[in-house]
Amino acid sequence: MIVNIQQSYDGLLAGIKHQLELQNQGNAQISSGKRFTRPAEAALDYKTSLDLRRGQKGVASSQQAINTASARLNNSMSMLNSMQQILVRAQTLAVQQASGQISTNDRQGALAEIVHLQDSLFTYANQRLDGQSLFSGTATANDAFVKDVDGNIVYNGNAEDRTVAITTTQTVSSNVRGDNTAFTRMFAAMKSFENALRADNQTGIQTALGDLNTAGGSIIDIIAEVGARVRSMDLQQQLYADIGLSLDTRLTDHEGIDIASTVARLQQSSIALQASYSQVATLRSLSLVNFLK
Repeated sequence: MIVNIQQSYDGLLAGIKHQLELQNQGNAQISSGKRFTRPAEAALDYKTSLDLRRGQKGVASSQQAINTASARLNNSMSMLNSMQQILVRAQTLAVQQASGQISTNDRQGALAEIVHLQDSLFTYANQRLDGQSLFSGTATANDAFVKDVDGNIVYNGNAEDRTVAITTTQTVSSNVRGDNTAFTRMFAAMKSFENALRADNQTGIQTALGDLNTAGGSIIDIIAEVGARVRSMDLQQQLYADIGLSLDTRLTDHEGIDIASTVARLQQSSIALQASYSQVATLRSLSLVNFLK
């Protein structure tokens, strides 16, 4: 009789231990919102989670690279738009100053404005982002342009593009280099216009007008090309955002728990646990009675 009671008692203790483990597991799942948090709990499922998380990190890395490229290109396009507006103003002045009715004093006033506009162009062309020159290629510590002894603006960067790796197999250029002929034409046309105004040279002003028109068209071409690259980055960003959302959803579905069913299992386990405690108490009473006999 005593042996049977001991066996029943051991069985109940084992059952209680199992139910307590179920309780701890269920509470941990509800707390974390996940079916498992350690390899031992679900080896194959855990590996799948690791694969999905690696995918998430890859997407995040790609998005960061795209953001970097987009920031550089957007800032470059902003500066190019400002330069193009300056060229439009210079073209307007050149049309006015090309007339034979313009006095020398009027041309001196236009000269002062052109000198100011050139200074603005120089500033825009040397714009930096996060301390790095936008238009100097990979020589980002250098100003993209400097003035020589004659006051001509010349390129001071290198001939290498700044690139970012979106994936291990996809790399994109993220900059506009100042050695593009559009910049050379722009600065040369402005300098030519300045010299013609200084010399009060009507023919020279007319020639400079043609040069300014050509330079303006070249800058517009670059703006259009950069705009296309920005749109491409936007599309890729949206693509990776969609991929990231899909991975997030898959991971949530894979790891997530069914709250209702988990709570139901906890309730059933709690009932079983209380029943086991009651039976243990009963067995203890029986054991004491047998001992007293």
